[in-house]
Amino acid sequence: MSEVMRRLMPDQSASGDPKGLALLVAMTAAEIWNTATPAQAHGFFLAVGRKLAAAEPMDDATDLTLLATRANKLWAALDWGHVIFCMEQEGIAIRHQGLPPALDGDVEGLWSEVISAVLEGAYDSWFRALGSGDTLVTRRVDFNGGALDLWHGR
Repeated sequence: MSEVMRRLMPDQSASGDPKGLALLVAMTAAEIWNTATPAQAHGFFLAVGRKLAAAEPMDDATDLTLLATRANKLWAALDWGHVIFCMEQEGIAIRHQGLPPALDGDVEGLWSEVISAVLEGAYDSWFRALGSGDTLVTRRVDFNGGALDLWHGR
């Protein structure tokens, strides 16, 4: 188990499987969406993303290349693909590829909502730690199979 996974799941044995996190996420998603409003559920998973970002701080990353390299170590540990950043004139395009298109156990089909909010929260948290202004936001643009497009900007 990687150091990142030890920090995220400290009570797991060294032989723990990060894919077990996927089942936990699927079960949690169903429970959250059955008891909260859509806005509350989205807010909950944004907070989960922020917690995930705190497990892999990026406040010393000096550019998008280093940010991507360090973020991709976390995503590899979770088996959640990888990110590519592209600096645009008005913001940063974020393409997160290689995500599982669905989760085992997600009978309600909530994965795209959950992973979008979790990654939105993580990326937004990292950009804020790097000095992103209050007028800039991170938001989902599109989720297509295993690729999630997000935008950080106005």
